[in-house]
Amino acid sequence: MKRKSVLAILSLILLLSMILSACGNEAAPQTKSPEPTGTINSPEPTDEAVNLPGFKLGLVVYTNTGGWFDRIYDGIKTLADATGSTISLASGATPDEAVAAVENLCASGVDGIIDLATGGVSHRLLQICQDYGVYFVAANNNLLLEEGYETFRKNDYYVGSVYADDKQVSYDIVKDMIDNGAKKLAVFGLPPGISAAFDNRFAGAYEALDEAGMTVLTEARSFVMPEAVQNLLTQFPDVDAIFSAVDSSNYLYQPLISGGYGGKIQINSFDDGSDVSIGFDNGIVSHAVEGVNAQAQIAYILLYNALTENKMVMGDGSAPDILMPYVLLHSTDEFKDYVELSKGGLYSLDELEEYVVLKNPDADLDKLITLAKSLGK
Repeated sequence: MKRKSVLAILSLILLLSMILSACGNEAAPQTKSPEPTGTINSPEPTDEAVNLPGFKLGLVVYTNTGGWFDRIYDGIKTLADATGSTISLASGATPDEAVAAVENLCASGVDGIIDLATGGVSHRLLQICQDYGVYFVAANNNLLLEEGYETFRKNDYYVGSVYADDKQVSYDIVKDMIDNGAKKLAVFGLPPGISAAFDNRFAGAYEALDEAGMTVLTEARSFVMPEAVQNLLTQFPDVDAIFSAVDSSNYLYQPLISGGYGGKIQINSFDDGSDVSIGFDNGIVSHAVEGVNAQAQIAYILLYNALTENKMVMGDGSAPDILMPYVLLHSTDEFKDYVELSKGGLYSLDELEEYVVLKNPDADLDKLITLAKSLGK
């Protein structure tokens, strides 16, 4: 009887031990050995391409025709196509037209605007963009000299600008003309106050003249430029150099060729509307200014990064204003080579994707600025 009781008690103790052991295992499961580093804990490498989102963009230029514009458009379209974006065009030849162009683009539902014709009224353009929630980047204009710059540069919708030194390149052109024998130099273009770019071009030309101890033969500056050309050649037939602050191909080439000035005169061209090689071939053009198409492509990268919520900013948090040199061409061959390089854009997306943050999270603004400064070198 006692033995059975003892066995019963031992059996009960054994059963309780098994139950407690089972409970203990649930509370503290056995620890697994750690996996080797580089297997489960590290993501597998992938070659999957980053999908770049597309946007609706506006492009504002002084003119939407001619070789100069075509090179700008080709460069922007190359980047837009590569990023699945579309382009709407607008013209802004005067300050009022610039305002109307930006208003119309914003009302049409664009996400961002690349403006190469600010009309000196960027403070108004930025206010319009802010009202619509549209990002804005400029090229071909030195916004640092515009009214209200210190205010609008802090606007959340201001992405920055890319511009060239119009005063310096104009000084270089006129100095070259003088060094090459010019004695009677006239200046040609629009009246003062139309834009900071034009005013700076004339300032550079006059600085070179003053430095050489020369005075200008005459100023042919008018809104009616064909008439200004005729008056210039009629009153001063012995002119041997003309500094043009505007596109000379549309106004000066044919009158000079017809007047027998080939090989006897030097003129330059900005923003050419026709084939500059005609001027070079006929011994008229001595300098052609290019590079705005490259400015527009760098501006595109700034805008695209902002649209993807990756706005590139300076150390103080402000948007960058990038000084990018012009390319100064002196012959038919140089001009044709530049035009050939510009087909489909002076830069491809492959060359610029290093600066697209979605493609490269380590995209560096300083390196983009260095790229811009290297143009023509």
